[in-house]
Amino acid sequence: MLKQCTALALVAVAAAGCTTVRETQPTQTAREQLIMSTAADLASEKITPNVPKGNTIFVDSSHFADDAEYRTSYAVARIQAQLLKEGYKIAGSADKADTIAEVSTGALSIDQADKLFGIPSAKIPIPLSSPINTPQLAIYKKAIRTGVAKFNVAFYDAKSGSLEDVVGPVYGFSHYDKSSIFGFGWKNSNLLPPAAQAEMEGKTPKGAAAQ
Repeated sequence: MLKQCTALALVAVAAAGCTTVRETQPTQTAREQLIMSTAADLASEKITPNVPKGNTIFVDSSHFADDAEYRTSYAVARIQAQLLKEGYKIAGSADKADTIAEVSTGALSIDQADKLFGIPSAKIPIPLSSPINTPQLAIYKKAIRTGVAKFNVAFYDAKSGSLEDVVGPVYGFSHYDKSSIFGFGWKNSNLLPPAAQAEMEGKTPKGAAAQ
């Protein structure tokens, strides 16, 4: 009995030593938001309509369904920025526009996949107490996070309602992969350009930010 209690105590200590606290103010972490917003960036860059240059366009987002307002707001703003970049003007209302751009989304979310070669964490029941989780013993593991954005934009004449162009579906894919072998880890992602990545990690050379 003493040996069993000692073993359980050691397992409990090991499990406690591997505990990670996930703290974030919104419901999603900044990384999760970057995964989705980067996918939206990449999809929006492909919106190049065959509409007369200089037209004033009103972006109708009433069909841009999303359960998170910040995702909808960013994606719509990113589409508007792309249209401005293409040489169009943005109208604040449909009655001031030459063209209506009706945007819709088929996807704006994150796919998750995890691979493990080793011994996964296991739950051990403890009599008269809550169960404990044993630590994960990984030889190789990989966490894969893929952001997926799918947009469609229909352009039609604001007065006649006649179709001018349809762009899409356009797709954007972002990724954040984290791998490790025997505890030695590395990351691969397209979320940040090198300069922004260095700034986040505090590696920006002195004076670079002021240039």
